[in-house]
Amino acid sequence: MRNALLVITISILTLSGCNAQQNVEFTDEESVLDFYRQYSVYTDPGEYEYLYKNLPDSLSELCQLVRSQFLHIVAEYPSYKHKMPSDRCYDINKYTSVKSILEGLQHYDSTGLTLNRKPEDRLVLGCQNYALLFASILKYQGVPVRVRYGHATYLIPDFHTSHVICEVWNKSEKRWMLVDPNLNMVDFNANKFDISNEVWLQMQKSEIDPNQYGFPGKYAGQGSIVGKIFADLASILGTEYPLTMYPPIMENYIKGEKQLPEEYIGTLDNICELMQSLNADNLSKLQRIYKNTPEIQVTKTRDLKYLTEEDAVPKEDTTVKKPVIEFVDIPGGTFLMGSPEAEVGRKGDEVQHEVTVSAFKMSKYTITREQYELFIKATGRIMKYYRPVGGDKHPAMWVTWYDANAFAEWMGCRLPTEAEYEYAARANTTTPFYTGENLTSDQAYFNHKLIRSPMPVGSFPPNAFGLYDMHGNMVEWCSDWYGEYNINDKTNPKGPETGDIKVFRGGGFWLPAANSRSACRGGDPPINRGNGLSFRIVKDN
Repeated sequence: MRNALLVITISILTLSGCNAQQNVEFTDEESVLDFYRQYSVYTDPGEYEYLYKNLPDSLSELCQLVRSQFLHIVAEYPSYKHKMPSDRCYDINKYTSVKSILEGLQHYDSTGLTLNRKPEDRLVLGCQNYALLFASILKYQGVPVRVRYGHATYLIPDFHTSHVICEVWNKSEKRWMLVDPNLNMVDFNANKFDISNEVWLQMQKSEIDPNQYGFPGKYAGQGSIVGKIFADLASILGTEYPLTMYPPIMENYIKGEKQLPEEYIGTLDNICELMQSLNADNLSKLQRIYKNTPEIQVTKTRDLKYLTEEDAVPKEDTTVKKPVIEFVDIPGGTFLMGSPEAEVGRKGDEVQHEVTVSAFKMSKYTITREQYELFIKATGRIMKYYRPVGGDKHPAMWVTWYDANAFAEWMGCRLPTEAEYEYAARANTTTPFYTGENLTSDQAYFNHKLIRSPMPVGSFPPNAFGLYDMHGNMVEWCSDWYGEYNINDKTNPKGPETGDIKVFRGGGFWLPAANSRSACRGGDPPINRGNGLSFRIVKDN
């Protein structure tokens, strides 16, 4: 149970448009920790607190549990929207507090917080909601935690993406650590996340380009940086207000202005310097600044309909013809999946075991940019993070697992299982590569660390099945969640039912040859994207 060690007075006007700030006296470090053990207006579960009983105390397990309650509005929802009413994309406007989130989850599935929640029974929300629920559970368990707003460097390569995570108190080491419940990243390197105030101070010194912060396109720039500062400030003072609310000072940016009025620069400088160290003295000073500066108090509301419609409700164009994709017939058969212990480059997760796969058809090449962009045009997907690289015959890049899976479904196909991929790559060989014991630069494209783009598909000879680029060039998504092999699952195995990362296979243009071996396994969270991530598709005979 959470500890009620600190008596606090919460002044709540309303949750829909008025300032709701906690008033507390910060005296020492323990009073600060006590403050962050308490529910805030938005993290209080209300009568649904009973759902927190008997939940795991492992941070990683809690991240996985929280993720299982939601579909991310941009990264995941488009792949499932055909299973859900169209108004579900507006969940982000409905569920602004943990209490409302828990009420909504119970409405769709009354079994509580479960790992097995069906996609259609999840709420369509964003990173802030993941962080709120995660923080609420930890507060119930008596753990000091605060929601932090800033920009992540690990979501979009070479870009600082608007994101919300948590800071959790590590009692044994007496320090705060970063946790991203959305991606199940626990105690990760602070250099991967730019806390809001740090970015402002860097910008004032002309050390950064503000247009590289926010979301690519019209949501990037100084406005994103300033917005995160005031969201972060309100959060560390006790109110994690929803995305539908903002302080009056942000109206300059909402109206399309690029700069903050000069009279506010000094105030913002002072706030950001104080936020560098959130000790009792600085928190008290920040509280006084917030109380005495109406322009930065959260009192305005807006409708996020423009965001949800653009990102989550694609406008389909039925006149666009689907691409012609060449498929290769892969005969069914039995093979040894994994690698022998003596294989050079072998990893511990490649336990060798016998597997039988049924006959199927696999695309001869990795899906190309030309094919993928027809999908984008036809489905109306807003691919803010998709970056076209190379010509039409280059592989599609910057593709998440959800993007790849949606393309496969659009084509009436699916992604290959991990077993199918290895079987197809081997093409009846038992050596590390389908080329034999070794792989040369005449046979595949690999180990090019200074080159940031792949070759066009089909640039190297195919394997015995007639498949191209099964070694090197791009890593390719499979349908399976990553996990230890179930060696008793011998026929058409599909991997674990749930997990944190999706399997990819095939190696990549920047990786050494060992990563291109037929048995080599890799994986990423399905929300990840990169210039080396692509896919191919399969269909059953």
